Amino acid sequence: MSSLNTEATKLTDLELREAIIKTIAFFDLFDWPLTAREIKKNFAGRASLSEVIKLLDKELGFNEETEEKKSAKVIDSQDGFYFLSGRSAIIAIRQQRYNYFVRKLKIARRFARVFSFFPFVQKVYLSNVIGSYNLRDGSDIDFLVVTTPQRLWLSRLYCAGLAKILNRRPTPSYKRDTICLSFYMSADYQDWHDLRLIGDDPYFDYWRNNLVLLYNRDRQYNFIKFLDKLGNLLEVAVKKLQLKIMPSYLRTAINNSDGVVVNDSVLKFYIHDRRREYADKYAKKIQEIFSAIN
Repeated sequence: MSSLNTEATKLTDLELREAIIKTIAFFDLFDWPLTAREIKKNFAGRASLSEVIKLLDKELGFNEETEEKKSAKVIDSQDGFYFLSGRSAIIAIRQQRYNYFVRKLKIARRFARVFSFFPFVQKVYLSNVIGSYNLRDGSDIDFLVVTTPQRLWLSRLYCAGLAKILNRRPTPSYKRDTICLSFYMSADYQDWHDLRLIGDDPYFDYWRNNLVLLYNRDRQYNFIKFLDKLGNLLEVAVKKLQLKIMPSYLRTAINNSDGVVVNDSVLKFYIHDRRREYADKYAKKIQEIFSAIN
């Protein structure tokens, strides 16, 4: 996935400063310091890496013109990482989580390869990685599976069924390194905006920007016509079956919650969607920061 600032407008120094502070503040919610390159990747707006570094240096008080502001600085830096002042302890957290990420990435790649054997699976992403290498030890491994159009339910049956057979699905009591397959998307789906919360949804923007591509099919299988027709029949049958055996709490939540979406292009089963919580915490943090410096 491309960065948030790929096609954005050029930022003024004031706008760039605000974008940098907001980006660092968001990742602080997840105890995650950022490098200058990661800051550039994740804010909305266009600026070069050198411009980002120059403004960071200025904000840190490295230029004479800002020496008097050192005591009131919002951002601090250590070991090549940038974070909110007083939050240097999260550097050690990042370094520790890197080892967890490496372990989980190996598992994710193995499963992505197995999922790729199914002809209707076009792409597989590692998702919910808010910040490079940022995965907790006890967390499950989240996937976004992109499928051939009109093959969502067949692909879900294969991927989730296989993970179930291998005893790698998460349970309420155990999630560590298990395989969470709660998000499927048709390859022709373009309306990402429809998946955002009404109003501010910073988590979704950063979630999308930090997807890790594990598998990408570079060609399509050429099915003959009767297999296409057979696939259509199977898709309908499999959809009915899965909806029938679906837990009642999920059926109730379908299209009645932020986290559960079921239509011809998207299957999304995040029953515990915390985006509103993150949006509220982020808004409160931003208000506190800018109230203190303005």
